[in-house]
Amino acid sequence: MKTRTSQPQPAKSVIGVEFNRAHITAALIDERGQMLARRQNETPQRTTRAVALEMTRLILNVASTKERGNSLITAIGVSVPGLVDPTTRRISISGLKGWTRVDLRRMLEEGLSNLGHDIRIPTNERRARAQLSISSQPTIAIQSHISCAAAAESWSGAARGKNNVVFASFGEEIEVGILADGRVLQGSSGLAGLAGWLSLSESNKPGYEVRGCLATEATIASLTRRAIEEWSDSSTSMLGKIIKADPMQLDAETIIRAARGGDPLALKVVNETCRWIGRGIANLISILNPDAVVIGGELGLSLRPFYDVVREEAGRWTSAEVFRSCRIVSASLGDEARLLGAARLALLK
Repeated sequence: MKTRTSQPQPAKSVIGVEFNRAHITAALIDERGQMLARRQNETPQRTTRAVALEMTRLILNVASTKERGNSLITAIGVSVPGLVDPTTRRISISGLKGWTRVDLRRMLEEGLSNLGHDIRIPTNERRARAQLSISSQPTIAIQSHISCAAAAESWSGAARGKNNVVFASFGEEIEVGILADGRVLQGSSGLAGLAGWLSLSESNKPGYEVRGCLATEATIASLTRRAIEEWSDSSTSMLGKIIKADPMQLDAETIIRAARGGDPLALKVVNETCRWIGRGIANLISILNPDAVVIGGELGLSLRPFYDVVREEAGRWTSAEVFRSCRIVSASLGDEARLLGAARLALLK
């Protein structure tokens, strides 16, 4: 009696797309998080439809690469630099003309339908439409950059295998992406994670009412401001001499480099900034009880040699039990995080 052998299941892949003000990048990514092919073009500046059209071209491009082999494309994930409405999924991007409540998903679905073929299956395969789902294209999931970064670090980065992850980006601004049980936490209007507005001081100093307490005290601008405030004309430190000669030449990189070299003024400024970051992270840990807090962003990554100060301060302001269950780590995926995270969140749809 012959035994019936099951046919091997075809490999599956997903397309990740990152859209920012300068470039649109698309990548073909397999189920293990390996990037198989990657393409990039400049972001059109004319209209939102021009952006959607360029995304569609790049999606088709990576779907047609030889690296795809015979894999099925099951979903498309898009990372955007703005707010995604939790109900309508419309996109709003501050400071970018025309990007207010844009139905990007619908434009992409229309563009893909107009291609004339189903990109889910390889072009060298012929398969009746009836064998696929009613939809003629992969599902499309759109999330914010910061949520995608959290998902990527959870998938294959510094928080690999963890389902409760906070990604905290410190730079010119503070952004926080939250994964709770593997799902993006957006809040009622998509604004969950406004950690820059955490209230960490008794006094309401100038700037707090405009940017928020933590954003005033733990961003790039606050680092340089604090250096000038702490400097006195009698300072003999290298950083003090730079400020005395020309304070306009002062930047975060110079301050952190001086701190790493042991400059006392720079160390004081950097440690104080790290303590503010630590207190902010303590609040996030206490509220969300995550497995890991991943620190990223230009300033956050530059402060890596001083994370012990961040951890010490966070531990001081958090329940010992909750703190012990949470790792504070540095982001590890760099520029690929948003693409990988968009792909990951699309796979989980």
